[in-house]
Amino acid sequence: MSTPTADDRVVALRRFLAGLSRGDDANQLVVDIADLHVRHNTFPGEVLMELAADSLDTAGVERDTCIAYEELLSMHLSDVEFRGEEHRRIQYAVLTVFVVHGGLEPDLLDEVTDWIEQYWQYALFAAVAIVRACAEQSGTPLETFVAALAARRAIDIN
Repeated sequence: MSTPTADDRVVALRRFLAGLSRGDDANQLVVDIADLHVRHNTFPGEVLMELAADSLDTAGVERDTCIAYEELLSMHLSDVEFRGEEHRRIQYAVLTVFVVHGGLEPDLLDEVTDWIEQYWQYALFAAVAIVRACAEQSGTPLETFVAALAARRAIDIN
């Protein structure tokens, strides 16, 4: 696979959303999606980043209904442990989702050049944490929230 297609995007989203709906942990989602990563490319990271931004919109997250960064990872991504520079990478992936939600298009290729082969994993971790947090904030069971995200994208996850 050299350039991801529209079908590849759908497959990535389907696998991610189906796994979240089943209750898979973030590390299992990495395993389930790894074969879709295109070398020297941010895919499927940017697709997951966009989906996480959609989850913020679906949950009605705005300035006055914000999600606290300091609690996001510990409460909603406890299945992954970050060390050293991994903290800066997950922070970048999380903040980028909020940037996209706010309407700014980040220059991913410029920012992640040195870690482009790992970017998609951090984007996946950020998406897991953000989708879980949005489900909680909206008072919706995760499976129901994920089904709403899938419907928004017209993706069948059953």
